[in-house]
This record gives sequence, C-alpha cells and structure tokens, in this order.
Amino acid sequence: MSATRLLILGVLLIKQPIHGYDVRRELEAWSADKWANIAYGSIYSALNKMAEEGLVEVVSTNHQDSKPARTEYTITESGRQEFERLLREYWWNWKPTIDPFQVAITFMNRLPRDELLNSLHYRAELLRVALKGFEYMAPGKVSHPDSPRHIVENINLTAAHVETELRWIEQAIEKVERGDLP
Repeated sequence: MSATRLLILGVLLIKQPIHGYDVRRELEAWSADKWANIAYGSIYSALNKMAEEGLVEVVSTNHQDSKPARTEYTITESGRQEFERLLREYWWNWKPTIDPFQVAITFMNRLPRDELLNSLHYRAELLRVALKGFEYMAPGKVSHPDSPRHIVENINLTAAHVETELRWIEQAIEKVERGDLP
C-alpha cells in the first residue's frame, strides 16, 4: 500500500482539492498501472484510510441527484511529511521486486520439456508485444500536455526490465534446447 499511498499523496500535492475519481484519472494519465502495480479501485479505500490517519482531510462532499457522493480531499501537514518520508525511503533504499515468475523458475524441472519450451517461447512473445507497446506509449506521454516528462522515465525503466527478462528467456530457451536446463 505504501507505493499507492505515495502516488495518491503526490497527486494531492500537485492538484488539490481533488476528488478520488480525479486522482484515478491523473494516475491513469501517467499509466501508473503499468509501472506501479496500482489497483485503481484501491484509491478510494486508501483515501478513506489516510483520512482516518489524518494524512488527508475531507473538504467537501457533493451530492447530486442520483449520482454517488463525490468527496473532495486535501493533503494535511502530516500527509506532506508522510509523502516526503516515503519518497526518500524509495529513493535511498533498494527493495527487491517480488516476481512470481522467479518463484516458478525454481520449479521449472517439474514441467515436461515440451511444455517448458512452449511456455518460454510464449512468454518471450508476450514480452516482445509489451516492448512494442512501450515504443508507442512513451512518445504519447511526452506529447500529452498534462503528463510530467519524468513519467516517461517510469515507462523506460519498465521497458528495460522487460528487455532484460526477454534476454534471459532467450538464453534459457537455448539452454533447455541443448539439455543444459533444467
């Protein structure tokens, strides 16, 4: 939740007061689901929790006809401090990414050779498609007037991770074909 918390508090610092829906729209514009593992539905519960903790405060709740109530939030001084604490924590500390694929690699010897090769080829193709998507995504983000330029660097970093995994898979395929793996 800390990454989601950092993103939400950061959006509040940029644009406030703001509705939860607009926080979501901002993060969608940044393609945060591609590089931050954010579930957009969690934004509302995170805002409620942060309001309980005094990190954000409700400034208004609008009721219009049959539409759901729209609550507008601002960041508190405690929220600013939490944002800065999380920001510095993520800049100064390295935390390994937990990737279920690496867990699966541990048991690659449990798959029949043909299935292992087919799954590696399939995963490599998925990664190639993802890389093509990044080629088109980054220029669009740079040209979007509301998108901070450094958001593109998140896309570039994600693409670099995908390229690295693709290289590893291509090498693993060769090793399986030669009989060096598993």
